Amino acid sequence: MNFGMTYAIPSTLDSTRERTVLGLSPEVHRPLRFRGRVKSDVLSIRLALQALGRVVWNDETWLSDQDYLWRVLDPVITVHPDRVFFEAFSQDLSSYGLVIVDRARFETEGEVVCGTTNVDFTAWLAAALDEMRTSRVTYFAVEPQGFEVATRGAGGRYEPKVDVPDTWVRAFLSLQASMAMPGTRLAVRPVDLLAAVRHLAFTKAKMSPRGIRYEFEPGRDARLVLEPWEHVVPLRGASHAYAEPHTIRVWGRRRLRLLEGLLPYADGVEVFLKGRAMPHFYAVHLPGATFVLGLSGWTANNFSDGGGLDLLAASDAPEDLIARAIDALRSRVTGTTDDVAKALGVEPSLAARALVRACRRGRCLFDVARREWRHRELFAEPLDEVDVFPPDARLLAAQGLVASDAVTVDQAAIRETRKRKRLKTPDGPVERDVVYRDWQVTGSVKDSAVYKTEVVQNDEDRVIFGTCTCEWFRVNLLARGPCAHMLALTQVARPLRAEAATSVAADPALRVPVKLPRDVVTDDDLADDEPEDEGDGTV
Repeated sequence: MNFGMTYAIPSTLDSTRERTVLGLSPEVHRPLRFRGRVKSDVLSIRLALQALGRVVWNDETWLSDQDYLWRVLDPVITVHPDRVFFEAFSQDLSSYGLVIVDRARFETEGEVVCGTTNVDFTAWLAAALDEMRTSRVTYFAVEPQGFEVATRGAGGRYEPKVDVPDTWVRAFLSLQASMAMPGTRLAVRPVDLLAAVRHLAFTKAKMSPRGIRYEFEPGRDARLVLEPWEHVVPLRGASHAYAEPHTIRVWGRRRLRLLEGLLPYADGVEVFLKGRAMPHFYAVHLPGATFVLGLSGWTANNFSDGGGLDLLAASDAPEDLIARAIDALRSRVTGTTDDVAKALGVEPSLAARALVRACRRGRCLFDVARREWRHRELFAEPLDEVDVFPPDARLLAAQGLVASDAVTVDQAAIRETRKRKRLKTPDGPVERDVVYRDWQVTGSVKDSAVYKTEVVQNDEDRVIFGTCTCEWFRVNLLARGPCAHMLALTQVARPLRAEAATSVAADPALRVPVKLPRDVVTDDDLADDEPEDEGDGTV
């Protein structure tokens, strides 16, 4: 399932003493035209586009030169009556970048044709953005017939036709399910997040665990803890609605460096946490522009193969309601779930299902910062969901078992293993006892028979051991992954898991006992007047 994209000419950036013209070449088969002069905040737009370029060329996996060039995927641009969006994925599909610019920042010229298209965005163009200056008049041009600037000397690699793999398509469509999930929203100061990024830049960890813990104490601001050093970064002013101690642990801290160039210029940062080992998003607000960075659970668990994140949100809705929801967004440009539900005359839950289904077809997107839906046709023709999202029989069976209350958890406990490690810090080496906590769950699942099941997951929720008395496990063991009964057991036991410090002082005189919280906060424990803080997003 490959989609081809054809460009008439390569994108260009033409800069003289008086003006700079950024000409982005769109896909020739998509009707879109936008040309305008940037009236203000040129620096913010330049920094945001450069950050998008870093996302496009970022890859945390090892690849040969041939594979590296083949996997470069061009961004998507969407022009709406009120905003302009630039979207892109990293080459390993574990990082997502989104640039949002208000249309009020542009003085348009000629006819504006709203729509969505891919644009040619080569490495040299990302580097050439340094030529954008506030002292020069800057123009943006997205025109299928070409530009008024010369293309000589453009250089770089240019592909007149690019084949888009199905993994890229699936990542774009699955991403919306991650964004729309409930979670915890924090408003943090850019300097605090920058302190964490700088600490990671100058302090290397050559051992696990390498996660980030967001810790919440009632009546106190949230704080960020970097493992395994247990380095605490206070998030001053980051209030929350948790009434009991709570911790959300995420991964992907090396990819946070993609924000480093933006944070010194930012007015504020919003952090959106969807739950333990789940995707998390960072909205960096610049004057006149916003950059959103989305990180998958971890690098190998990318947005294309994210373990069925798209199935976590209910999407069973009638076909006519899906079509009506798309028409409602097309007519009003943007709207919340309640707005669409009111326009359709249905309950908000049913409207949300229709919108999730529309996202799975590439026909709308979810703005995580504003929690609004927008109409966006990712492709010229709507996709067939069956081709993009082949049903995972085991995951669907596990969800059915959970829904029918067929899972019984007999025991769920943390199994600790301690090792003494010597860690490097900016203040010199220190010795710590590093605590590895595996999550061990045993129980029974009533299917065609009652099956005894046991699962052990490491600190990244990866299954490292498991047994089941079913026939599927007897034949395949874990060579083809966990069986449906294991998946169902882990889903039921997941809310019971708690977090604690990953390392303690090696000196017995300085050692602090590791204590787990007695209670686990769920969505029902949070205040009703905080709609953005809806628990950790576990299902």
